[in-house]
Amino acid sequence: TSAAVFIAISLIALDDGNKKVVMLSIDNIGIAKVYYEEFKKTICEKVGLKRDELFMHCIHTHTGPALRPVAGEEALKMVETYKDFVIGRCVDVANFALNDLKPAKMGYGVAQAPNIAFIRRYRMKDGSVKTNPGVLNPDILHPIGEIDDTVNVIRFDREGAETIVLVNFGCHPDTVGGNLISGDWPTLTRHFVEKSIDNTKCIFFNGAQGDVNHVDVH
Repeated sequence: TSAAVFIAISLIALDDGNKKVVMLSIDNIGIAKVYYEEFKKTICEKVGLKRDELFMHCIHTHTGPALRPVAGEEALKMVETYKDFVIGRCVDVANFALNDLKPAKMGYGVAQAPNIAFIRRYRMKDGSVKTNPGVLNPDILHPIGEIDDTVNVIRFDREGAETIVLVNFGCHPDTVGGNLISGDWPTLTRHFVEKSIDNTKCIFFNGAQGDVNHVDVH
């Protein structure tokens, strides 16, 4: 029997001299509320943060683990073990970041990335609503909602250390499919930014993407 653990954690720590803030991004599909509360409590206690000083985010990759209770004693034990492992790694990464604070200058930019994300819920000609109704479905009447194709970027140029770039864009990370383990397009985005800008680390935060994915039905 062989096994592998998939977890990628990106984290930035900020300190303005009065307050510290940690922003954490995890490459999985999500964390159930019962586990989320444990994440917040444990990380804050072990790192020395107040609850409102920790922001947690999951990129929602469909080919990543889901941290939620499951049926069956053995399966639940596996999930609990994995949950404890991820919490421990989050604590480690937070401590690493807080110990690596450097003076920095911050800047931000806003732009648009059209024709990447598309509404996935549609009003049909019979009055019903369908999610992912299929490409070139003749019964589609119109999308429900409008796309926000805004890309938000924050950049921290640190003295004597790597630059940190935060990227925010909203689209479902479900482009890979199948049973492979993948961080999907958010991981590709991070790698692209890091290869394009020397001495840079990138952190990705997904936007509101519940009704948005990569499929252009037209």
